[in-house]
Amino acid sequence: MNTKNFKCFQIVYEEKNITSAANKLFLSPQGLSKIIKALEEECGTALFVRTKEGLIPTESGKIFYEKSKEVTKNLNEMFSQIQVQGSKDKRFKIGFSLGTIRVVNIANLRKFMEAYPEISGSWRERVNAEVRHQVANGDIDFGIVVGIPKDKGLKAVRLCSLEVVLYVYKGHRLWDAEEVSLSDLRDEQIISMNENYHIYHDFVNACHIEDFNPSIIAKVGEGESIYTLVKNKVGIGISPRFLKEDASVRAIKIKDAYSWDIYGIYREESPDIELAQKLIQAISEA
Repeated sequence: MNTKNFKCFQIVYEEKNITSAANKLFLSPQGLSKIIKALEEECGTALFVRTKEGLIPTESGKIFYEKSKEVTKNLNEMFSQIQVQGSKDKRFKIGFSLGTIRVVNIANLRKFMEAYPEISGSWRERVNAEVRHQVANGDIDFGIVVGIPKDKGLKAVRLCSLEVVLYVYKGHRLWDAEEVSLSDLRDEQIISMNENYHIYHDFVNACHIEDFNPSIIAKVGEGESIYTLVKNKVGIGISPRFLKEDASVRAIKIKDAYSWDIYGIYREESPDIELAQKLIQAISEA
């Protein structure tokens, strides 16, 4: 049995849909279906029940999921420990969630990586949940993520926080406000980061608690687009306070708004705990 296919099975199990799982794995739905079918043939039993609502795991499928996760974790830990003992090659991998590179102390991080050549950082940002998942499964050793993760076996240390604010253009009715509440945004056209970002879901959920659906007219992939759209009076923007302000765009405090918290995360059983702790100290320093 090819253990590389365990990951394919695990994503299908979690997504309950071949197409969405295939998208996450960068495979065709047809190719992924063949992998699942081959696994079922090797096991001699069905691992999923195909329904209109999606793929429902059988009892055998549930057992396969739990045991395959253990195998994957043990294999990752084994290879990690072998690398620690056997070489000084780059073995300590770092992952970044969307938006975090512009917030953490990159100058200190770069210096630390130069001092420890075994560290590998791709400087590539990924979806928050994906980075958490990679750390939890041992695919990477250290993640910089938004929000404290709830995954078992992960240690999380807050690195920094940014206030979430409202960006408005000059001439807007809220331009002179010192502070606004979420209810003040009930009838406003909102510009937000897209669904890949933690802040989008936090904002929508907060509005639902206030008993309204926000009118989000633009969902963008990076912060500067929020500034550009606000400046051109397309709408007003929700963002951590890292965008520029000038004579035409200003940030306004949101009453009771949460902060955008950035955490460093690593596995509690990682063989490189000491290195992870030193890394946290380095990028937390001013």
